Amino acid sequence: MWGAATAAHQIEGNNTNSDWWAWENSIKRHNQLIAKGKHPKDFCSDIACDSYNRYDEDFALAQSLSHNATRLSIEWARIEPKEGKFSEQEFEHYEKVLQSAKFHGLQTFVTLQHFTLPLWFAAKGGFTRKENVVNFVKFAEAAVKRLDHLTDFWITINEPEGYASGGYMTGVWPPGKKSFLLALKVVKNLAVAHQEIKDKLKTVTGKPIGIAYDIIDYQPTNFFSGIIEKLFYDRINKLVFYRTVDSCDFIGVNYYFHHHVGLFGKRTRSESHHKLTDVGWSIHPEGLENVVLKMKKYNKPIYITENGIADVKDTKREQFIKDHLRFLHRAISNGVDVKGYLYWSLLDNFEWEKGFWPRFGLIEIDREDLLRRRIRSSSLAYAEICKKNYLDYEI
Repeated sequence: MWGAATAAHQIEGNNTNSDWWAWENSIKRHNQLIAKGKHPKDFCSDIACDSYNRYDEDFALAQSLSHNATRLSIEWARIEPKEGKFSEQEFEHYEKVLQSAKFHGLQTFVTLQHFTLPLWFAAKGGFTRKENVVNFVKFAEAAVKRLDHLTDFWITINEPEGYASGGYMTGVWPPGKKSFLLALKVVKNLAVAHQEIKDKLKTVTGKPIGIAYDIIDYQPTNFFSGIIEKLFYDRINKLVFYRTVDSCDFIGVNYYFHHHVGLFGKRTRSESHHKLTDVGWSIHPEGLENVVLKMKKYNKPIYITENGIADVKDTKREQFIKDHLRFLHRAISNGVDVKGYLYWSLLDNFEWEKGFWPRFGLIEIDREDLLRRRIRSSSLAYAEICKKNYLDYEI
């Protein structure tokens, strides 16, 4: 399978019932940005890419680029704007979205929770309280019953470790908490939620159910840092993974980060002078091979559910994709059961706390020209790979 991934809040626009929308538009957030010399408007999702209305156009572009799969999320805050009150209008909307994807020849990976929460659920404490898990399970059950006939793969949660860290440990995402203990609670409750959803839906769907894990490639630089990597970083890397992988039908891998582990466990991103993306992340395609090789022992199908680069000038993206696919192929040659690759992202979108300036898209969104979609040259190179199911690579 070949394609690209998106997330509802990042592309749809006007997700007004969500905790992210409230946080973006809060006085506290605006004051923080102003204090840093930034314009708050640049960090509000607003209309985003208007994909709530232009989804068919976006899927048609994906089809024209020879994609045969797409990953998207459905927005809980739209579907259940009030506790226990499911919106028939929004279910009908997502039914049309998925019908459009199918019309354009795309297999669908549908994510139930991609960072955002309904306001009412956030007000109850969200995933910091175990008793709230039942609300997410009820939503998942309703969504699967309604949309299962148009879905090929279900992803319960996107990057549970990253979500817990951003919202509850580093505080750069809503609700802006800085507590290791709260982050740990959230991680544990997300693991419980996934397991309960999997158990609940056994008789409802025959479709594969998994998680999209954020897997970091940690590489020790000496013997002692190797011990630290095994005892500490590897365990953090798989805090949720160890609790949930046995109940997954497939493993979704989101790969962005490669860190060196130095003396006393010091972690750096660019110690080996890697090239950098526009957001300062090191480019290390070997890391994708490393992380999927570690997944081999679980004997489950693997899908790369996200892997991408912020590259506004589009000078690095083609090579980035080819390099990562070359190392992915090496892993496949070593017996790893990789079934698909979904680039992040189909479109330039709202990149969470970073706003709109990082450009990850295969397709450019011109925010100065009515959100006009423009195909980047790198996406044409990727389209050839998708079409041929083959990478002609010269080192």
